[in-house]
Amino acid sequence: MFNPKMETLPREEIEKLQLQRLRKTLQFLKNSRSKLKEKYRDISPEDIKSLDDLKFLPFTTKDELRDCYPFGHIAVDISQYARMHMSSGTTGTPVINVMTKNDISQWGEIMARCLSCATLTPEDRLQIMPSFGLFNGGFGFHYGAETLGCFIVPAGPGRSLMQLKLIKDLGVTAIG
Repeated sequence: MFNPKMETLPREEIEKLQLQRLRKTLQFLKNSRSKLKEKYRDISPEDIKSLDDLKFLPFTTKDELRDCYPFGHIAVDISQYARMHMSSGTTGTPVINVMTKNDISQWGEIMARCLSCATLTPEDRLQIMPSFGLFNGGFGFHYGAETLGCFIVPAGPGRSLMQLKLIKDLGVTAIG
């Protein structure tokens, strides 16, 4: 386990934490600059009594996110963000996903847990094969492996013979 304290919480504690964070997120959204906050105008965080109340919250569609291109959906000023990724845009306007340094840190923690569940340890050498670019594919593996303490080989996609050579020559123990 990567984070035994969080990963072994009793179900009741997990749900309590989820409810607390949901309410906090709703309050943050209501006070944000996001164009999407209007959908939640009549919903107060205190109205959410249990996780079952999630069914009363409106969905956000991809079309709504596209209508906010490039930054109408973000919660705070762009200067507060450290990185962005986006969808390919093959079916319409791309959707941009911006992240703060804290978001990136959380992403690393989540992916470290996933890699740990897949039995990776700091002794592993992880070769990352998804792309590193506007698409976020390879970055999740990278942040997770970095947080876990693995040796990272950021190979990216393609070049099959080079991939195999790296695996053999560098003693790669896992691929992602």
